[in-house]
Amino acid sequence: MSAVIIDTDKCKKDKLCVLECPMKIITLNSDTGIPETVHNAENMCLNCGHCIAVCPYGALSLTSMKVEECHSVAPNWNPGIETIGNYFKARRSIRRFKNKTVEKEILEKLIEITAYAPTGHNSRTVEYLIFTDKEIIKELTLHVINWMREMLNNAPDIGKSMHFDMITRAWALGVDVVMHNAPVVIVAHGNKNNPNTATSCTIALAHLELIAPALGLGSCWAGYFTWCAMTYPPLRKALSIPDCNGIYGTIMTGYPIAKYYRIPKRKALVEWR
Repeated sequence: MSAVIIDTDKCKKDKLCVLECPMKIITLNSDTGIPETVHNAENMCLNCGHCIAVCPYGALSLTSMKVEECHSVAPNWNPGIETIGNYFKARRSIRRFKNKTVEKEILEKLIEITAYAPTGHNSRTVEYLIFTDKEIIKELTLHVINWMREMLNNAPDIGKSMHFDMITRAWALGVDVVMHNAPVVIVAHGNKNNPNTATSCTIALAHLELIAPALGLGSCWAGYFTWCAMTYPPLRKALSIPDCNGIYGTIMTGYPIAKYYRIPKRKALVEWR
């Protein structure tokens, strides 16, 4: 919730904020032509900042967000579809990481940019757990292995179909094919009572994974870990996540060992109507 603040000296009465507000809480004063908010606007505002972003003159602020705090958009920031397209296409799932610590400053930058990913109704319910201690990550991975062993005993058809037998045998031989000895594990979680949280976490981690290469990092979705965290109480307890929160995604990241020189072909499945 926030209140819209309008600088009448800067306002050019171009109506852009009125047209852009997704909640339609900004209107024009019929006498002055100056924007004003509707009744109870402060309780309806999403804090999305569209009004701030669209005004060329910096005439709007929110009580929660001053216009001076918001960076101006530079016209040369868009590198074009060829560059962006190739960057996206070149993304790979990384499962071999250098035995090298990822600097906290790099991870902070990664999360800072990821925070700009869209969330449903601008709810901003995505929270992150970031693990960088190798021993703790190993302990968490062991919970996944124990869960797989239980699944093989209790639901062998499912366990074998997901290769839990091979994964647990590899672990016994000292090979980690669950978290791949990743130096960093990032878990996205949030209020499970908000219907937007699960999707918002997925969107956030998708952004994070695409941002990572620009910081020299590689990453991979840790599906086994997430599945286990969602269904296996010992791992959930080890993560110490509040009872009101759900766990909706996990990314492992670090500095990649390999370089890639080709973009394998992909084809979208589309039905035009």
